[in-house]
Amino acid sequence: MKKALKIIGIIVGVILLFGTAGYFVWFQNTAEHTLKLQASAVYSPDKSNNYLITNANIIDVETGVVVEGQNLIIQDGIFEYIFAGRAPDSLKADYEVIDAKNRYLLPGMIDMHTHLNSGGLMSTNVATRPMALEQFARYGVGTIFTLGGHGFNQEITAALRDKQRKHEVVGPIILAAGDVLTEPGGYPISYVPMISGLPEDEIDLDEQGVLTITDETDLDAIFSTKKKLGLDGIKVMVESNLDGNSAIPRLSNQLLRKIVQKASRYSLPVFAHVTRQADLQDAVDAGVDVIVHTTADQLLTDAGPLLEKMVRNSVAYTPTLSGAHGFQYVSSGELLEDPFMLQYSSERTNRSLKNWPLKQLMLSLNSDKESFKDTIMQNFTIMHEAGVTVLMGSDAGPPMVIPGYSAHKELEYMVEGGMTNAEALRAATIAPAEFLKMDDRMGSIEEGKIASFLMLEKNPLDDVKNSQTINRVMLEGYWIE
Repeated sequence: MKKALKIIGIIVGVILLFGTAGYFVWFQNTAEHTLKLQASAVYSPDKSNNYLITNANIIDVETGVVVEGQNLIIQDGIFEYIFAGRAPDSLKADYEVIDAKNRYLLPGMIDMHTHLNSGGLMSTNVATRPMALEQFARYGVGTIFTLGGHGFNQEITAALRDKQRKHEVVGPIILAAGDVLTEPGGYPISYVPMISGLPEDEIDLDEQGVLTITDETDLDAIFSTKKKLGLDGIKVMVESNLDGNSAIPRLSNQLLRKIVQKASRYSLPVFAHVTRQADLQDAVDAGVDVIVHTTADQLLTDAGPLLEKMVRNSVAYTPTLSGAHGFQYVSSGELLEDPFMLQYSSERTNRSLKNWPLKQLMLSLNSDKESFKDTIMQNFTIMHEAGVTVLMGSDAGPPMVIPGYSAHKELEYMVEGGMTNAEALRAATIAPAEFLKMDDRMGSIEEGKIASFLMLEKNPLDDVKNSQTINRVMLEGYWIE
């Protein structure tokens, strides 16, 4: 028995060694991220920004019904006027006319948990960021909330946001929490070499977007810097034992409450990374605003009072179910068989997903993949049935979670977990807009709101997978094509 265990240990060690070596060698992946969209072309001043869209069926995400036979006037990126009936010829003379031919218009999705990486089995770098933004755009994600740089700091995030606003890069509206807060030695510090591709002794945590804090840390200095950069929230790591590994240091409950109270004074919502029930309880008790991820260490079958407190205190959560399916993606190779993923993904990303040593390394990080996925899915069902507010968040960017594509998969998984099609669409559109207090600007197709939508061949209220039948995408009044 001991001999067999020793042999198994050697095999696992060899796999990890080759996987680690393959990971760093794969940085030399000869395929490049090649953008299919150029900002100068998408936002060209020679293109019309004023449209009359006729014969459209609008998905009303607030009521869960289709409003048929609508005409929409879009002017300077805003839904100026929406009306039924025949569009008069006088309007047709003033606008570029697009006949929707009874297709379905779904509001641009809002992904509340993203990172700016392209989703392959490789580290983030300067080329992955515009690639990720383009992928979000092409899949019809009109707004993203980035929760940590994953290899770069909040100054770079703010600069990317400013470029998007100036139409210097093609991508969705960017909201961001900036650098994450964690305990010295806490999550995700041990993962930074994998995220960044740098040897441990060359890593500067501040440059990687990770801030370690203690009771003596000047939170005012941290939060005022975030406000100065125009950032939109705080992400804290409330993580004591990721994926069943040995315990790691975690922010104390006292410090967590101090962060929440201080963040409130700066009007910055607090997003708490949680994967274990005990940490979930501490985060909710501390008063965080959003739980990111779904607990995976046990079923929430005895968590009634905790879930009631989440509902009572309006604590929302982003389930990131795509991550739970990521190991399945890698082991089966099904990602590379999905035409909808391949339609907009980068060849560099695709090549990394085919890399055998890297795949074995990723799979070795979670030995009980099916149980992990099943627990997360069941806990999603429990939380949804308890009435906890769900905000669609895919955790796009890390390995196996493809930007934009994963938002559509998240809709599928939420429906598999018990949501109706209408509830899933609401969680991806108007619900996050309401949480962000931006529902006067986005989240639904209404007069006065930003003209971001997907034009679909089929009705997603009939089958949420119909969100993937994309004919065209418009973001902020510009066609993404």
